[in-house]
Amino acid sequence: MSVTMKQVLAEIDKDEPNYSAFPGLGAEALPHLRQLVEAQDPLRAAKAAYAASLIPGSASAEVLSTAADHPDPQVRVAVAHGLKNPAAAEAASNEVLSQLLDDTDSGVRKLAVSTAGDLARPELRAKVAAMVEGDDADFVREAASEVVDRQK
Repeated sequence: MSVTMKQVLAEIDKDEPNYSAFPGLGAEALPHLRQLVEAQDPLRAAKAAYAASLIPGSASAEVLSTAADHPDPQVRVAVAHGLKNPAAAEAASNEVLSQLLDDTDSGVRKLAVSTAGDLARPELRAKVAAMVEGDDADFVREAASEVVDRQK
């Protein structure tokens, strides 16, 4: 069965999407989700990025990487949150999470720190530790400190 944009939009356009439906749509939904991420509607793009994080496979990582470059921070927050999902955590590279740790938006950085802490990837520990002293935002430094303390 081929997944259509109409089917994807039927879920994305709900006030509260049924995200558990997306793994069932599978990889065939990813081209449509990518189109939504690349479109001009930040709310749809954020929902599409998160939905992509629920679909296993390397193709979902490509959608998340595209979404991590979105100009709207709410889309990048959705990526940072979505990287906690097992499907995304397996497929996504440390590069996407590292990029979000360096984001210009402090809210994106804070959620990326939380995700880095949850995933406990050794490659990102030094970067999170550096944020304890070096981040511009107090609340990001506090979040980084909590992650570092948990990982000791």
